[in-house]
Amino acid sequence: MAAAKTLNIGVVVNGSKPGAKEVLTQLIEFSQEHPNLRLRFEKRTGHLIHRPGLPEHELAKKSDLLLVAGGDGSLLDVVEAIFPSQVPILGVNIGSLGFLTAVSETEVETILPYLAENDLRLSPRLVLETVFHRANGKKQHIPCALNDVVVSRANVSRLVRIRVEVGDYLVTEYVSDGLIVSTPTGSTAYSLAAGGPILSPDADSILLTPICPHTLTNRALVVGTDQVIRIRIIRQPGVPAPAVQFDGRPGGNLRTHEWLEIKPAKTKVQLAYLPHSDFYRVLRQKLKWSGASV
Repeated sequence: MAAAKTLNIGVVVNGSKPGAKEVLTQLIEFSQEHPNLRLRFEKRTGHLIHRPGLPEHELAKKSDLLLVAGGDGSLLDVVEAIFPSQVPILGVNIGSLGFLTAVSETEVETILPYLAENDLRLSPRLVLETVFHRANGKKQHIPCALNDVVVSRANVSRLVRIRVEVGDYLVTEYVSDGLIVSTPTGSTAYSLAAGGPILSPDADSILLTPICPHTLTNRALVVGTDQVIRIRIIRQPGVPAPAVQFDGRPGGNLRTHEWLEIKPAKTKVQLAYLPHSDFYRVLRQKLKWSGASV
């Protein structure tokens, strides 16, 4: 019988989360029983167990799979750090909600046999690439946002006016608290809280969701991925420049005479799941959906 192929697993654990060391202990004990699993650790993760570690981008180069234990934020941080690496990422949720992760911390033992057999399903995810055109003529390139790009008003009770174009066409000028440009993956994040629809992760679409629009007929809009989205701010005296965030990370302020160009990145992020994983089952569990009694 042929020996099982060696699988190099990079492990990244958010040490601030309760249960982080327990997840690490389970992985280490299992790997000791399965010589084909070779664990390497991210720098801070290694520090938790007094082992050497690597920066995330170096860890990705030496791994066949990254296992990330934390919340969705932890997974997003890893995606940003290693992009455009194509190494699959398997998430273990030791956070709160966890739409991106494959299993919860109490289910870690369920993924271990699949790791031993390298029997995981890959889910390619569209990510957004943004070019931020600054007023001084400089361009800021943000290569990857797995969830969303958000333009939102500063901490004042004043609406902002946001002009949106798709390709050569004007969509509208939103008067609102802001605008969320979301991937299908990000449709279950801030966009969902703002009233946007849920998209299947494999949908080839981008979602525009206004935040508290002043015009009640302004609704979320699903657009294709074959044209560039452009976002500008219409000047309003006395209204501070709105803030821009990429997957929750601050990206500065969008001022008059500046604009964003957003399009799908050429490279997709590979998330790993169990073979029997079911996106719609996750929705039922996370959102507490149930059928009506008739």
